[in-house]
Amino acid sequence: MFRRSLTRLSSYIDKTTWRRTETSYSNGHTRGLRTTSVMPALFNVQDEEDFTDRVLKSSTPVVVDFHAQWCGPCKLLGPRLETIIGGKGDKVHLAKVDIDDVSDLALDYGVSAVPSVLAVKDGKVVDKFVGLQEESRIEAFVNRLIGE
Repeated sequence: MFRRSLTRLSSYIDKTTWRRTETSYSNGHTRGLRTTSVMPALFNVQDEEDFTDRVLKSSTPVVVDFHAQWCGPCKLLGPRLETIIGGKGDKVHLAKVDIDDVSDLALDYGVSAVPSVLAVKDGKVVDKFVGLQEESRIEAFVNRLIGE
């Protein structure tokens, strides 16, 4: 009987779109090859320059999630946004902004409570909401942004 080793090997194929994961066994055999998608449209904003380059100058509409690590509702909203936006393919991107790391950016956009979510298209804020929302409301918010 072979004991499964805890070693998991990951390699990236087309580094932004697909991830290949393999499970290695102690006998050297590899099994359980599976391919999972990685959302290329999700990114963390590092600073104001990064925000300008990746959000304001983007030709693709961007949903901007202003959040904080200590915020309970933010931890619930984040996965909802990721799931809905991930289902839209390349039609929309998700930018995550930690207000504790990039506080000036939050002030520039009038963020006084988290989670706060902005819809940005052609460099302009076209819609927003504050607080935890149901998936149906988030879906409608994203659909308005991308014109569906």
